[in-house]
Amino acid sequence: MADGTTIQRASFVALGDGVTLPWILEELKSRAERPAAPILLMSYLNPLLKFGLDALSREAASAGVAGFIVPDLPFEESAEFAGALEAQGLALIQMVTPVTPPDRLAMLCREAKGFVYAVTMTGTTGKSAEVPADVLDYMDRVKRCSTVPVCAGFGIRSREQVARFAGHVDGVVVGSALVEVLERGEDVRPFLQSLR
Repeated sequence: MADGTTIQRASFVALGDGVTLPWILEELKSRAERPAAPILLMSYLNPLLKFGLDALSREAASAGVAGFIVPDLPFEESAEFAGALEAQGLALIQMVTPVTPPDRLAMLCREAKGFVYAVTMTGTTGKSAEVPADVLDYMDRVKRCSTVPVCAGFGIRSREQVARFAGHVDGVVVGSALVEVLERGEDVRPFLQSLR
């Protein structure tokens, strides 16, 4: 739906290597130490439905997951999953875009748990983009509406972009650029440190 070529390619490789949602949860459970940063899983809805929303919420909590981002689950259809997650202390992250109407933006921000994922552009992930003033204005609107942190995502891959968002959001989501570092077999730490 919104995956750019990098995420599509990584998904294809992962599926070919036998990666499944149950495998991911087992891998997380088997870790000797849990990371200090919250773990979020991002998925389309079908694999979550196949697993079973109540069972998934219990298993995810047991694996140390803090919440889910489900791009193809509209808020109006999310009550069942949100309730199952909330019962386990987990968050269903809401996404907003530059074209989200003001009334809907206010509602999504009001109902948000964890943080609001503010998509920086329309289109697919992975495209490197300048950060124009109108995007920063949009981030400021999201921040004014939200009672939880706001994180900007889509197309973020450089220190300059991260710096441009400073003061407008609470954090950034870096996906495709991070996957590309992993695809090259490089250590992700220098890349992540380069964004600070």
